[in-house]
Formats: sequence, structure tokens, C-alpha cells
Amino acid sequence: MSWLLDEEVLAVLAAIIVVSATFAVAQALSIGVVREPFSELGLLGPAGLIGDYPRQVDAGSPFKLNVYIGNHEGKTMYYKVLVKVGDSSSIVNSTTPLQAEPIMELRAVLAHGESKVIPINITLHEPAMNVRIIFEVWAYNEDEGRFTYRGLWNQLWLNVTGEALNVSPIKKAISREVEEALAQGYLSIRRAERAGGNVSTMINLMSRALDLAVEGDYDEAKRLVSQVLAMEDQVSRMGIEAERARLLTIVGSSIIICVACIGGFMFLRHRIWNFWAKLHRDWMVTWIGGDLKLEGIEDSLRHQIKVRKEVTVEELISTQRSKYKPYEVARAICRLVRRGAIGFVDPNPPKSFIAYFTSRYNLGFAIAALLTALCIISVYTSNMLQALAALRIVVGSIFVLFLPGYSLVEALYPRGDELSPLERLALSIGLSLALVPLVGLILNYTPWGIRLDPIMVSLSLLTLGLLFIASVRKYGLLSLREALKRG
Repeated sequence: MSWLLDEEVLAVLAAIIVVSATFAVAQALSIGVVREPFSELGLLGPAGLIGDYPRQVDAGSPFKLNVYIGNHEGKTMYYKVLVKVGDSSSIVNSTTPLQAEPIMELRAVLAHGESKVIPINITLHEPAMNVRIIFEVWAYNEDEGRFTYRGLWNQLWLNVTGEALNVSPIKKAISREVEEALAQGYLSIRRAERAGGNVSTMINLMSRALDLAVEGDYDEAKRLVSQVLAMEDQVSRMGIEAERARLLTIVGSSIIICVACIGGFMFLRHRIWNFWAKLHRDWMVTWIGGDLKLEGIEDSLRHQIKVRKEVTVEELISTQRSKYKPYEVARAICRLVRRGAIGFVDPNPPKSFIAYFTSRYNLGFAIAALLTALCIISVYTSNMLQALAALRIVVGSIFVLFLPGYSLVEALYPRGDELSPLERLALSIGLSLALVPLVGLILNYTPWGIRLDPIMVSLSLLTLGLLFIASVRKYGLLSLREALKRG
């Protein structure tokens, strides 16, 4: 873990955290913006599945279908699906609807990201071959104040057998008064939504009003629409206040994270070496580097170590205090340890793996476990506490882009001197980018799938499992060194 104390490594990590916090602000400002809005239309069979469509029906006998409609427009949409009957000569495409009277119409008000499956029963009364049942999606246009064709359509080919029935299809048409009331209810929802309000209750009331209007219960439908209109002012006001508080919280917390990160780097980059020196103050230092070409503080340390034969870290820092600052001496000692120029011996090493696992030797595992726990908390509570939204992105970036690769590097290179600090950092990030998609690929073939909970559990177990393996290997190396000294 000591390689993370390198100033260049700390600077890179600080930069990554600042970029993550900046990204958190950008994401907060772009919430609700959909780059490529679209709607969905699907035709499902009688069982609600793709396939098993009827190919032949009897005249006058109803048959069941299910219509699927989904909203990904970035706003609440008021849809109307028109069901029409055509034949092989009928013209319908993405710009031109079928020129025929609908035999049925379906309505739905859906929030962004919502979908709905509407079961329907269709009855055809005239026998014919190659009949086309066409489904068209229309949506209410706020600017024009009417429904317009969305260019989205689907069809079903079938044959109608039997004898013609002298029964005309009956299509219930919603009265103009109720139609205007429903439109006003939808526009009220859109105004509250633009203000940032939570319009879920208004959408539920509007959906019930649509169902009642289709069934012919106009009075109850208009009563529900009146409730929707009455809720607009309160929902809009609460939305404006909540949106302002959300933006201030996310931007403020992101700024605090950036300032804390930069300030922490400037404050800790020297003091952290003093902390390192305190952790190793009783460790014995001996010179084993031969005649390396050294200058400045490192040359002074070599001279002192050779004269004293064996000296502790605390004694080295004390004797060099007149010339150099304590953090400079501690940093120089750590550099010489990495270069293999000095022997660095703990006078009281842990005697068992449990003692090793809970000691300062295993500080990396403790910090990784803390970051993992912090990520899990921020992910599952950020919807309730907006202040954690920026923290979720920052800690989540470390959890996904650094910790998996870091744990694998620690497991593969347990000695610590095989790679330079920057090489370890680069490998940690690069291997994380390779491991995380691999975890997703494996999850794709399991019953759990690629979802939030399986991903969080898998990455947590992978990171902590690899770090546990690294702890076992490091303890093995420590035990081997102690055995060689005793032998």
C-alpha cells in the first residue's frame, strides 16, 4: 500500500476524483435530457408473448391480441393507438397513416421510461383473404393542440372465413367535451413536469380518467381530470423547490469534494510521510546497496546508516532534523527501500496470519473494504439523500475503475518492488477496465443477469477476494523472510 504514498500517484488519483466530481455536476445538470427520444409499439399474441398470432379467424368471432406501447421521449406522453383494417393495396408508412376509419382506439398516458400492455378483442364481420390489421401510434401535440401521427405502426395479416354478418362495427367515440377535458388534463401534467414536479399521482389519475372515458363514464372521467388540474399548482411549486434544492445539493457537494480532494492532496502530500514514519518508527534500517551513486539527503542517510550499522527510522529522522524536514527524510527512506538499497526490518513482525491481517501490513485491505462499503451505501441511499448523489459518482468511479485492478495487481505482485508506483497505478486502472466487462459478461449467462445488485455483489466479492489472496501471499513472503533470518 505504501506505493500509493508516492506524490505522483496521489496527484493522479486527486485528478481522477476531481474529474469524477465534475462529471457528477454535468450529469446533475443534464438529468431529464434525452438525446435520442423514441416511442415503442409492439404487437403481442393472445398470451402476451411475441408469436402465436392468429392467422385465420371466423367472421363475427372476437380474437384476442395485446398491444405494447413504451415511452422513451424524455417527457410524459399522451398516446392514442388507432386500429384500422386494410388489405394488400392499402398504403401506410412512417409518414402516411392508413386512410381508413379506425375500428378501435386505445389510449394511454405514460411517463418517460414507462410502458403498458393493453389487451384488446377485435371482431371482424366481413370474410376476406389477406386482411391487414394495422396499428398506428398517434400522440398529442402540445404546440398544435391535437393528435398527430408519430410515424410508428405495426400490422397483422390474417384471413377471415365464414359468412358475412349484417352487423356494422360499433366504435365508441369520446365526446368532444370530454376529449377537450382530457387534453387539458394532459397539458396540466406537462406544465407541472416542466416545473420539475413529481407527476406520478397526476398520471395515475389521468390514466383512470382515460379508462372511464373509453367505457363511457364521462362524468367520473371529468371529475378525475378536475383533480388533476387542481393538483398542478402544488406539484409545480414543490417541483421547483425540489429541483433547486437538488441542484444546489449536488453542485455544492461536488465542489466540496473537489476542494477537499485538492486541499487534502496539498495538505497530506507531506504530512502523510510523517504518518508513515510513525508507523515504522521502530523498524531497523541497514545498508545493503553497495556503492550506489547518491546525492543530497539519500547520500547523507547512507553515510549515517553505514556509521551506525543498525539504526531505527525514528533515530534517522531525529539525527537528520537539523538539515532536512522529517517528511523529506521519511520519503527518502521509502525510496531507498524500493530501490533495494537498505534493509528494512520490523523488530516485532506478526506471528500469525490473523495478526498480520489485522495489522498495519494489511492497511490496503482495510481501505479497500471501507471504500467498497462507502460505495454500496452511496448507491443505495443516493435516491433518498441527494447529497450522496455526487459522492456516489466519485466513489463509484474508484470502485469500478480502480479497486478491481488494484486488487489483482496486489495479488499478482505481492512483494511491492516488482513495479514502480506509476506502473502499479496504470495497471490498476487498465486491469479494472478489463475485469469489469468480464464480470458483466459472466453475469449475462447466469440467472441473475446484468443488474445493479448482482454487479455490486460480484465486484465487491472480486475485489475483497483478490485482496485476501494478496494478504495470504504477502504473509507468506514475510514468513519466509523471517525464517531465512532465523536460519
